[in-house]
Amino acid sequence: MFHSIAVRKNDTALIDAQSATATAVTVDGYDPGGGRMYSGVQVQPQDAQTSAADYGSLNRFFYGQCTYWVNKRYHQVTGHWIPWLGNAYQWAYQAPAYGWNISDIPNPHGASIMVFSPYTEGAGAYGHVAVVERVNDDGSILTSNWNWDGAWATLTWRTFYPGTGIHFIWYPG
Repeated sequence: MFHSIAVRKNDTALIDAQSATATAVTVDGYDPGGGRMYSGVQVQPQDAQTSAADYGSLNRFFYGQCTYWVNKRYHQVTGHWIPWLGNAYQWAYQAPAYGWNISDIPNPHGASIMVFSPYTEGAGAYGHVAVVERVNDDGSILTSNWNWDGAWATLTWRTFYPGTGIHFIWYPG
């Protein structure tokens, strides 16, 4: 005689931890770096318009995050990749260690990256980074962004203002 036993495990102990991980990796400014992937979180689409020469360097940051976009866009504009890893707000602390310039105003001679401290001008707990596209006559700054205000892996254009909690970094030269 054959007996079948159904085993059902209702172990909910890991639900909170899994939920926290999924939330953390999709929150703007958070970046585990090194291309680390988490179950259920989007990855870069196979058909993304990225040249073969650039693809490997883009894997330094988590696809869909502001850090990924800034690494990609800054390279498009200047030819320089971001050499460090980490969350968005940490970029201002790391840039000088790699010889990059840091200032309270954008690079007057070229491209720069705007770094937001946590909770500054609407940034989340991990801060935010954006590429400065233009400095306007009134001193405001037009930026290109990914993952601002929940726009996951979507390009948005936002205007921000220099001030407390804002830094600008750029490759020297």
